[in-house]
Parts: sequence; C-alpha cells; structure tokens
Amino acid sequence: MSQRPDGIDALLAPLDDARRAEVEALDRAIRRLAPDLEPSVAGGMIGYGSCRYTYASGRSGEAASLAVAARAGGISLYVCFAQVERWADRLPRADCGKGCIRLKRAADLDPGVLEEIVAHARRISGRHLDWTGVPHGGDPRVTAR
Repeated sequence: MSQRPDGIDALLAPLDDARRAEVEALDRAIRRLAPDLEPSVAGGMIGYGSCRYTYASGRSGEAASLAVAARAGGISLYVCFAQVERWADRLPRADCGKGCIRLKRAADLDPGVLEEIVAHARRISGRHLDWTGVPHGGDPRVTAR
C-alpha cells in the first residue's frame, strides 16, 4: 500500500479525534480493497481513482471514481456513476441519495457493500463515460454499472 498523500493529513487535521478515526478507518479499508486506485484530495474529499465523463450537452470533466468526505452529520461516500439506492436495504443506518451514501459512522457501512462499491470504482476508474455511465463512444450495451 502506498504512502498516504500529504493532502489527506491536512484534510483530516481539523477533525476531532473521533471523526478523524472514522474517516481513517474507511480510508484504510478502501485502500486495502483497491490499492490500484490512486488516492488524492480535492474539494474537501479524499478521492480514489478517476474517470472522465461527457454529458449529453458535450460538457465534460473528470471526477474521482469514489470519494469520502467528513461532513457535519457524519461521513459521506460519493460513488461515481452508481445508483446507490440499490444498497439501501443493506444499509439501514445510512441515508442513500442519487450518488451519495451518508453515514453517521464508518461501522454503519456493511463490509460487503463496501466491497461492491470499491469493485464498481475499480471498474470505472480510468474510463471515459457518458452521462449515463456508458463508455463514451462505446457500445451502449456495455455499462459501468
């Protein structure tokens, strides 16, 4: 496992000990499951891997395949190009939005769900996807979901 980028320590420094420990535990778990997803810091989040996207309008950009952020109410896990609602029944203590899972504690994240999320992030990392999660310019029957 590679060294943690300096930016992560700076991001976590202002957090209280308990919140820092929660985010660090989740960071360790993600990095253990996907040592190939390069960690980075952007937008107040720890990102893992990256993918490019292009909207129907032609606008394009780059985003982390998976990101973790400490928020006032707990921890948010952002999963790029995934309908996180599919895991809601296995995350009774979480609030699942469109692409975000909000947790009070890292322990509220079912380990099996985390493995599935990380596997998804690994599948899309390094890819260029359209706004629906289909490989950009590729076969529409092949999706990243």
